[in-house]
Amino acid sequence: MKKMLLLSVSLFLFISYSYSQEPQDSTLVVAEGQEAEVAYNEGIELFKAQNYEASIQKFTEAISFNHDFAKAFLNRGSAKKELKQYDAAIADLDSAIYKDVTLSEPNYIKARIYDNQGKIDQALTNYIEAETKGNKKANLFYFVGVIKFQKEAYDEAITYYSKAIAQDPNHAFAYNDRGSCKRKKDDLDGAIADYTKATIINPKLALAYDNLSVVKSKKKDYDGAIAASNMAIKIDPKFYIAYNNRGSIYFFKEAYDKAVIDFNKAIEIKKDYSYAYNNLGDAKHKLKDYEGSVEALNKAIEIDPNYGVAYMNRAASKEMLRDAKGACADWNKAVELGVEQAKQYIGGCN
Repeated sequence: MKKMLLLSVSLFLFISYSYSQEPQDSTLVVAEGQEAEVAYNEGIELFKAQNYEASIQKFTEAISFNHDFAKAFLNRGSAKKELKQYDAAIADLDSAIYKDVTLSEPNYIKARIYDNQGKIDQALTNYIEAETKGNKKANLFYFVGVIKFQKEAYDEAITYYSKAIAQDPNHAFAYNDRGSCKRKKDDLDGAIADYTKATIINPKLALAYDNLSVVKSKKKDYDGAIAASNMAIKIDPKFYIAYNNRGSIYFFKEAYDKAVIDFNKAIEIKKDYSYAYNNLGDAKHKLKDYEGSVEALNKAIEIDPNYGVAYMNRAASKEMLRDAKGACADWNKAVELGVEQAKQYIGGCN
């Protein structure tokens, strides 16, 4: 009987957040009797009240009196962004840049639009341009860090998260995401320090506790990892990833019954969570519930037909059920999907 190591897969969560947009240059322009400035100031007040359509009318009125009013174009673009009129917003922001090339805010807001649309290269270009023009907002540095993380440029991401923290020492998300960069670089102690700092700044930040759990698990501090997972779940009882990750920790501790409970809870919250189905199949295999294992792994594969590890794990349970043909088919499929470990099991299938 072949023996094989089953793989548990934990999905780790790294989230970047959008922040609500404030009106740009919200200080009132004192220019009594000048129609453009009066309309502009009224537009600012309407923007603050989140009456974006009315603010657009006032900024348009200001522009009609002064065609070179860069900040009116800037704020009209900001209002259009809030209304998700992105093409029109970018046109106004480009006009603001044309009217006053020294302004950094139009580039920053353009970057936010592109970022929200998933156009990260265009977003990055505009963030950097805004920085070059002197914009030192903590969130600008944070969002550049997020893009650098997405591009797997972890050292550069750390630099920008650190810049964000220098501007705002209470930026919990920057600490959390810098910790994720350090985790990627195998600086586990540095990651723990940053995740812990994030939880101190924001004790309700469930994702930081979950990330802390992941790193403590990597250091085999399973009790500490479970404690962190418990906090994440206490804060957010619907945090299905935290249940999956805690289940994986129980799996590593060989507490398979508890692992099954957590994987099932993750699935209860998110019905199409293929990772939890795969891990549930692993745990049931360890409990010698091979039919239950195959059932869970069937579901993982139904959700994600390209889930190579799930095929390999299903092969192990099929073999225990004396389904040699089915096991061989699954091992071959796992190899086809790039799971190198499965190659060692297919020798007897030919």
